[in-house]
Amino acid sequence: MEEPGSSPDDAVLFFGVALVLGIGSRHLLRGTRVPYTVALLVLGVALGGLEYGTKHGLGKLGAGIRIWAAINPDLLLAVFLPALLFESSFSMEVHQIKKCMAQMVLLAVPGVVISTVLLGAAVKLTFPYDWNWKTSFLFSGLLSATDPVAVVALLKDLGASKKLSTVIEGESLMNDGTAIVVYQLFYRMVLGKTFDAGSIIKFLSEVSLGAVALGLAFGIASVLWLGFIFNDTIIEISLTLAVSYIAFFTAQDALEVSGVLAVMTLGMFYAAFAKTAFKGDSQESLHHFWEMIAYIANTLIFILSGVVIADGVLQDNIHFERHGMNFHISILLFSFKQIVLVSISTGLSKHLCLFACCYV
Repeated sequence: MEEPGSSPDDAVLFFGVALVLGIGSRHLLRGTRVPYTVALLVLGVALGGLEYGTKHGLGKLGAGIRIWAAINPDLLLAVFLPALLFESSFSMEVHQIKKCMAQMVLLAVPGVVISTVLLGAAVKLTFPYDWNWKTSFLFSGLLSATDPVAVVALLKDLGASKKLSTVIEGESLMNDGTAIVVYQLFYRMVLGKTFDAGSIIKFLSEVSLGAVALGLAFGIASVLWLGFIFNDTIIEISLTLAVSYIAFFTAQDALEVSGVLAVMTLGMFYAAFAKTAFKGDSQESLHHFWEMIAYIANTLIFILSGVVIADGVLQDNIHFERHGMNFHISILLFSFKQIVLVSISTGLSKHLCLFACCYV
């Protein structure tokens, strides 16, 4: 949405400045233990603080900041999410996925469900909003997903084992899909739709298994198409980009299944079966392309998140007077979430190890 007194060119200026800040941060933080994404968030808060704290004193750059901050969140989600999901799942190593699949599924499915129940109970008992159980579980479903971007980046910098990074990143991808399915279930309940045990199982099966089937269908069709393309890297890379977005929106809008699971399945299918379909230098070019897409998307998302935080705090002088209680409750809920997630991860890991020992 264009702000009064600004032009579309101002949005392009913010895009360029954000990338320069990202490049500088990545260069300066190389070899340090400071997570790249955390630095971007701090830079975004500082940038937004300068703009809103000086009452729009950054000129055209400030106009660009306001344009980006006012963009419809659904549009940002639609632009960035499919690319980030595909890149994360496509970049995972197949043999590591096979070794870690049990851990990832155990943490992503039972772990998210348990976390949703415990966090929902905490929300119901601590929030002063008189929410019913359905609304509380709807909110806790949103909180149950984890974002390991900073953690995985730090593990790579520290030289941690590939298996550990694979478990964390793969579990995060899967629990995103699980959390969204749980959210969709409780969202329909909040809107007044009733479910019994059978209809809940049917709904969860349709949304999850339908998304997996759709991702496989798009993967198979696109790989077959790749078989007819010879020595044209541009077309091959463009096809992966197009398929990731079409699969996501077909799942979300046309079939009303999980777009996250569909794109995740598509990316893993490419990682497992489609890499041989890219000839010559195409495979290396494909990885570089998707790494660049993910880098640009993460840079913009975290800087923009910092800008929005600064906007929310500085635009209203009585922000904390009106929302102080919410702020304290959020801190407590965040702390409780970390305790729950650590407890679940530790408990499930012990049970998994016990199962593995008994099995062997």
